[in-house]
Amino acid sequence: MRAHWQKGIGFGLFLGLAACGGGGSTSSTSALGNANVALTDGPGAYSHVWVTLNRIAFHTNPNAVWNPQDAGWISFSLPAPVTVDLAALNNGVLSTSSGGTLAQLFQGLSLPAGTYRQVRFFFDGAGSALDSSAQAFKDTNGNALTWNDQVERLTSSTGPATEYPLEIPFPTQGIQLNGTFQINTGSSLNLAIDFDLNKSLVPFKHAGMRAYTMNPVLHYFDLSQVGAINGKVDATQLCSRSANGAALMTSNCAYNLVVKAEAVVNDPATGIQRFASLRTTSVRPDGTFTLYPLAVNDINGNPIDYHVLVRGRNMQTLVIKHVPVTVGTSPTSGATLLPATGVLPVTAMMGTGYSAQLNAALTPLSSGYMVFMQTDTSESYPYSVRYAVTDPFSGLLYDPEPLEHDGLLTTVYSTSPLSFTPATIKEGSGNYSVGVNDFGGYTMSSALTSVLAPSGSPSTTFTYTAPSLASNLVAGTLSGTITVSAASLAAYDHVQWVLSRGASVMTAQDLSSQLAGNTSGSIAYTQSSLPAGSATQSDPAAYYYAYLRVWNSNNPWAIRIVPLNGYADMRTNATAKLNGSL
Repeated sequence: MRAHWQKGIGFGLFLGLAACGGGGSTSSTSALGNANVALTDGPGAYSHVWVTLNRIAFHTNPNAVWNPQDAGWISFSLPAPVTVDLAALNNGVLSTSSGGTLAQLFQGLSLPAGTYRQVRFFFDGAGSALDSSAQAFKDTNGNALTWNDQVERLTSSTGPATEYPLEIPFPTQGIQLNGTFQINTGSSLNLAIDFDLNKSLVPFKHAGMRAYTMNPVLHYFDLSQVGAINGKVDATQLCSRSANGAALMTSNCAYNLVVKAEAVVNDPATGIQRFASLRTTSVRPDGTFTLYPLAVNDINGNPIDYHVLVRGRNMQTLVIKHVPVTVGTSPTSGATLLPATGVLPVTAMMGTGYSAQLNAALTPLSSGYMVFMQTDTSESYPYSVRYAVTDPFSGLLYDPEPLEHDGLLTTVYSTSPLSFTPATIKEGSGNYSVGVNDFGGYTMSSALTSVLAPSGSPSTTFTYTAPSLASNLVAGTLSGTITVSAASLAAYDHVQWVLSRGASVMTAQDLSSQLAGNTSGSIAYTQSSLPAGSATQSDPAAYYYAYLRVWNSNNPWAIRIVPLNGYADMRTNATAKLNGSL
């Protein structure tokens, strides 16, 4: 999986609980420190995202495979699972409309002093009964939750909110977060974890309906070294809202605004330098927004040069360059770093957008992402305007990505009212450069794909430049046989094989055709092009888990998750087998 860490650790909103239980050893009570773990998120396109946690675990080895019998793992189990609404954790501030109080989740965890490099969060997944903590929540429609992990979207300005299951890949292995942090004897460490929901949630089609899985994109922050960017856009140009919060598009107005703090990165996962989003948030109905927490310095101690990008539907994209971030500024105090006088102008239009879709499924692995970029010719690197993930079961975007026909309006930060001018776009106004990548082990080609704005059409397709396997890896092959009982043959008519690494779906295969008329009592699969290590160049992350999703078309939401036995260790091997039974 992809995990991003900022230098240092800390946070103010504690979701804590006294440590109870654990695996691993504590060699000396005189050499112990404490860890407090908090969660946050920048608000996004979802009104609610509930997840149900049951455990957290720590390890000093970033490449350690989860094994509760491994004494190197120190784990803490909650007395009972706790359900958290991630969408209510707005920029480090708990929403008062969250439906409950997120008090004391992981606090005072006693750990031996030392350097830790891996944390895992564990969830109650699709195979678990609905926990009482999830039952205590109500969705926007006033109903109790249906699943322990659930997503809510506002899909209509007049109708009810729509609920979807959130399927955590292999929840018993946890969501893995790598980094380096220090536990010192007799002191407390405050660890803040940011779930970037706009990037982490992946829609996919199940039995013709929408569902969600997770490819986690996580960050952490040290609040002693962070600041905030507070600003406001012209709310008179925004679409009004219905009672359930959805946009009412009754006139020329802008909606679904997203604000991003971007900085130039040399991203090893993409293989290119670009302005990448380091923090994302949404715009409140009154036009205000907050980007928090933001690291002030990079890992080398150099100030980060932030450019703030504001994009939305039916509007031109705004870029404010060189916005300073000051240590100590926050959502509730400190300087407003965008001018307090005046607002950012929104050039609202109607019907100027189009949508883009891949013209072929992503290969060699079906689970990946793409970044839609536009380049101001006065800058050396492109801005990341939009980010989209593929449906891991189809290899296509679940929804074609909405794009605008226009270019960028840019300005340089000033304490005076800002004046925007149209930028000359390298790609051409309304066009985009697109980098496409598979998750894990593959990198974007420097020869970026082009998406050209269609003339007189609301949609277009584009041919992507295939990602390349990292030079230090080899293409591995995983195969296996699944023994199927007579009872399962009679009970199910759909089976999907799903491969995960960490908590991310890598790829999937539909094996349903092997169930129909099966007389052998077994089904087989082969998956090639998996990132793998070799005897001369190990890939520490190349171990894979697989599971089956099975159901009957008469009851498609009664999904059974069946893990295959063990895991495929391809850290130094290009071939592996993983068998199981159904």
